[in-house]
Amino acid sequence: MKTQRTLTLLLAALMAAGTFTFASCGGDTPATDVQTNAPTNDTGAVEEVTAEPDPFEGFDFGGEEIRMLVSANDYDGRGSSNYAIKHEEEESGDVVKDAVYKRNMNVEELLNVKFVFTDNEEDYTVIPKTVSKFVTAGDDAYDLIIHDLFPLSTLSVQNTFLNVYDIPHLDFSKDYWYDSYMSGISFASEDQRYLLAGDYFLDILRTAHAIYFNKDMFNNMFESADELYAHVDNGTWTQEVFLQYIENAYQDINGDGTADDDDQYGFCTINYWGPMIPWVIASEINFLDYESDGAPYFAMNNERSVRLLENLVEIFHGKSTHNYSASVEACTNAFINGKSLFSGYQRVSSLELFRDMDIEFGILPYPKMDEKQENYITSSHDTANVGAIPMTCSKAETMGAVLEVLARESSKNVVPAYYETALKVKYARDDQSSRMLDLIRYNITEVFPIAFGNYCNDLPLGKAFSTPLQGKKTDFVSNYVKFEDKAQTKLDELWEAFNSQE
Repeated sequence: MKTQRTLTLLLAALMAAGTFTFASCGGDTPATDVQTNAPTNDTGAVEEVTAEPDPFEGFDFGGEEIRMLVSANDYDGRGSSNYAIKHEEEESGDVVKDAVYKRNMNVEELLNVKFVFTDNEEDYTVIPKTVSKFVTAGDDAYDLIIHDLFPLSTLSVQNTFLNVYDIPHLDFSKDYWYDSYMSGISFASEDQRYLLAGDYFLDILRTAHAIYFNKDMFNNMFESADELYAHVDNGTWTQEVFLQYIENAYQDINGDGTADDDDQYGFCTINYWGPMIPWVIASEINFLDYESDGAPYFAMNNERSVRLLENLVEIFHGKSTHNYSASVEACTNAFINGKSLFSGYQRVSSLELFRDMDIEFGILPYPKMDEKQENYITSSHDTANVGAIPMTCSKAETMGAVLEVLARESSKNVVPAYYETALKVKYARDDQSSRMLDLIRYNITEVFPIAFGNYCNDLPLGKAFSTPLQGKKTDFVSNYVKFEDKAQTKLDELWEAFNSQE
């Protein structure tokens, strides 16, 4: 997601009420205290503002069907974002679903098109075969694929999808497109975009990682939860500070002398691979650098990576952290039941799960690695739903107009409904949490290691961090150099495949 959003977007929101293997992983914020005053003349009358004409007024695609293959799977109980794409048959009273309904109806009417949705419940291991089959056969079956980032990224270097960069009507300079996100899965290319990310794809926001904390427990252990928010605001919310908060939280609740699922902890998580990813992304590791010809190379072997691995071992293996290896549900329930001060491996969408909690909770961005790091950085999950136009699509220009208007209208209506109403008002418990949501949302970035890391010998996230973390090993360099050459070879192949596309 684009790391910087303009003040205009915020105000609008406030005013709106080869052979590839697949294995799943898992900026500054805009001002919020802004006063606006309508210009007035000497008599005090409000000056009339004439609305800009809609550039798509008068477009008519003759009732053409827009056929979408849309993911409907739910990997870990947080719910599919299918409802943000596919509308209900009529308005239901649900603020978000009704916004989706109105958006789709308005776009259909404005452009004279008809949306046809096909639900797809396949996971990341199966969907590549499904898409490759109809594209390879030259079957013009769908005009848009909306599915998981991870498998679609790999397909995006196999002549499977159209380069949307030059498709008419798409304007990636608009804030409702996440151009830096798309650039991150296009090797920073200036003129190649094979995957689409923006406000139309609400799942990118829903799957953004966040840290949750038990406010009641925090207030009992420390002075006030306000000091956590102060750390975030002052730029001092770091991994070291996080460790300081959790280190004394352990309590042997059942009195059996053994640290087990029934005790109280400072931090709960599940295993290492998935929960580790948002910590790594949040640490501003420089995964890639580029040669003068644009070719990428791995640039991770440095002191920052060394210190990060040491921090991760301390966080994940410390006495105040408990690994609920059984399931995501076990970790989530432990937090809901007041057995952990902080909860890891949660998303923005977890607010939907926590809304019935009896205790008070808060939400925070993942800590920076140190105070020298300028910005907080948010990772979105590798199963976040993004879009792609199949190579077989015969109506690229139509799709350009349709997608541009869908993204624009999502920004005006659907995102405000979800973000401002459903999240901030309905689920978030305080104004501070609402500000933290802003900070999380506006800093989603660093997509490459999530999208392509597995293909590159699993180096950027897996072999460099997850594997040694699981083994409680802190020697980053000796481990990293064992895999770097092979990973670079795979990265070279990926770069060549990306550039050889038609």
